[in-house]
Amino acid sequence: MRVLGRLALAIVWLTGSAISWSLVLWLVIVHNVGARNDFWAPERLLAYALFVAAPAFTFAPLARLARVPFLDVEAIAGWSTSLYVWTFIDPSRVDDALAMLVILLPLLVAVSSVYTLLVALISQRVAVRRARELDPLVARRRGYVLGLFTVGCVLLQSLEALTALNAGLLGLIALFVELLAMTWFAPVRAEGEPSRGTSGDRRRWNEYGRGAPGQG
Repeated sequence: MRVLGRLALAIVWLTGSAISWSLVLWLVIVHNVGARNDFWAPERLLAYALFVAAPAFTFAPLARLARVPFLDVEAIAGWSTSLYVWTFIDPSRVDDALAMLVILLPLLVAVSSVYTLLVALISQRVAVRRARELDPLVARRRGYVLGLFTVGCVLLQSLEALTALNAGLLGLIALFVELLAMTWFAPVRAEGEPSRGTSGDRRRWNEYGRGAPGQG
């Protein structure tokens, strides 16, 4: 019965996600809701609701499986804002750095939430095989590194500067950032205090902002 219940929930989730995103695509592409200038037009109100409902219905259950804190909030905020910006803001009016930031920042959060979810789910399987616990900070960090690479490629494309060489250099920068983060925040073995019965792993002092070693 438990298996059948989970299967039924999965079917409901897949169906609801497919319907909600199909309605979003219908409103944006077919109905062209972005051409409606009235903020309170019924079509726009429906679009606002779907822009929140579609990512919420999709990511809320997945975030619980990934066990990454606030991943569902990030995904809903990123995707709903990105959908609004890309639907109702005219790209030709984006002519300064601040406006570009308003467009790219929600996209970064949205894309990074997907990468974080994928990294967390894959890391969970690896952690189970190695009898270790999943570190959600690592999953989120790697998700945002991949997100920065993707958004960087989008920015280069918007500037008509996206080439294989530039994309490769951007990938190398992302790889360097990840390697640096792995070194900076790598867990180190703590000797523990036998009198207190403590032992195990701890993280480097840098991750918690405690200052230089020896300063407490």
